[in-house]
Amino acid sequence: MASRWDLGGLLRPVEDEYHQLWSLSHSIGAGGQGEVWLARGGRTAVKMITAPTQEAAEAVHIRLRRIQRLPLDGVPLAGVLALLAPPKLGYVMELADEMVPLDTLCVPDEEDLAAWYVRTGGLERRLRLLAKLADAVARLHARSIVYQDLSPSNVLISAAVEQQEIRLIDVDNLGLASTVGSAPVHTPGYGAPEIVSGRSGATTLADAHALGVLIFETLTASHPFRGDEVLDSDPAYQEEYADRFRLPWIDHPTDRTNECTLGITPRRELLSGQLWDLASQCFVDAVANPLLRPSAARWAAALHSAAGQTVECPECGWSYRASAPSCLACRRPRDRVWVLRHGLTGPVGTEPQDRSGSTDDTPGVQLSEVPLPDFTALRPGGETTLTARHTSPAPDRPDAVVARLRLHSQDATVLNLSRDSLWLDRQDGRPWREIGQGSQATVPVDGRGWTIHFGRQGAIHRWVRLMAVEASR
Repeated sequence: MASRWDLGGLLRPVEDEYHQLWSLSHSIGAGGQGEVWLARGGRTAVKMITAPTQEAAEAVHIRLRRIQRLPLDGVPLAGVLALLAPPKLGYVMELADEMVPLDTLCVPDEEDLAAWYVRTGGLERRLRLLAKLADAVARLHARSIVYQDLSPSNVLISAAVEQQEIRLIDVDNLGLASTVGSAPVHTPGYGAPEIVSGRSGATTLADAHALGVLIFETLTASHPFRGDEVLDSDPAYQEEYADRFRLPWIDHPTDRTNECTLGITPRRELLSGQLWDLASQCFVDAVANPLLRPSAARWAAALHSAAGQTVECPECGWSYRASAPSCLACRRPRDRVWVLRHGLTGPVGTEPQDRSGSTDDTPGVQLSEVPLPDFTALRPGGETTLTARHTSPAPDRPDAVVARLRLHSQDATVLNLSRDSLWLDRQDGRPWREIGQGSQATVPVDGRGWTIHFGRQGAIHRWVRLMAVEASR
């Protein structure tokens, strides 16, 4: 049989359906269905798929053609650019700059966990990458598309720590929720309870379980169902008990039989209150009832919120939650943090208005300010970005930048990057000041309060208000 290797150990180029040759560099992932190779240049990869029979190969080919027609615009997928020319089976996919599998953020490669965690980007980078991943899965689900095999090896992230790009690969498993087969693909440890028990085919709920596992594992370096006893046992025990949900969540509130002392601990200090609640729902309530499982969209909202609530320790470089009393790594007490508390001006009731001479009997709406549970920590000496996700109740483009704030020693500058005016309320009884498109304003950071409104007085809108979280001593 002919070898795939040329003299000198170089992998032979592969040809696609358009007769373009692709020189391969090295493998970046492998699974039961094939292997993904990085093409020379770093922005393209080739998946080589194995099929046991000619009939199976033809089914894969048909599925890839169908995937090319799915509505995938706006989703960070390594989509099918071209199929490989026969007799090869597979496809060419586009990547961003050099990327590595997500499991580089899940599995420590050195004994000093704190040093590894910081070197690979810390808590904030993990939260932002995971938020983008959850956004991508939510966009697929909104189009009734299921991914089926979400796992650390099927998610690529930027190799450079300062970058935060993601790509979903292995898109040959994509399918419409109403037409997926009865034998869905899954990676051990990431399949939902109803999948591994054979009670269900691939669904958006099953994707949401795998997403929850990925989120928990990436943030804590611990699998949610593989405790100390499981990790010390052989793989057969792990698959039979942990991966089939015969053991409880490692942080189960009442059953401590599967607790885990490994990874980054205490885990509750890594997850925000919202994320911890979602994890509890996913790994406790939804094990028996998938309908109780948090959706990808709910995970995304909580991750974006948590990412904005982190601060960096000036001593050790660890990023941690601004509400925590001290750095999780070195235990240095947290300094005072300036934050923007998010809120909504909205209706709280109705009452009739005086409409003398009018035939319109529409009741008037009383508006009131309602603080929301979210806040965004201001970056000392750096920029803090507010997006439509923060400033609109239902944004069409959640990641569109609306404003940038730069914190100085005694003041902050607010730059309006939106298409509309912002309104500054200095909370001194004077009228709101308009900040026009492309304009900026300077506001004090000395204890005096102010609020930026993303809408006019009398209209339903979001706002942010400067507040201080005092130092912990």
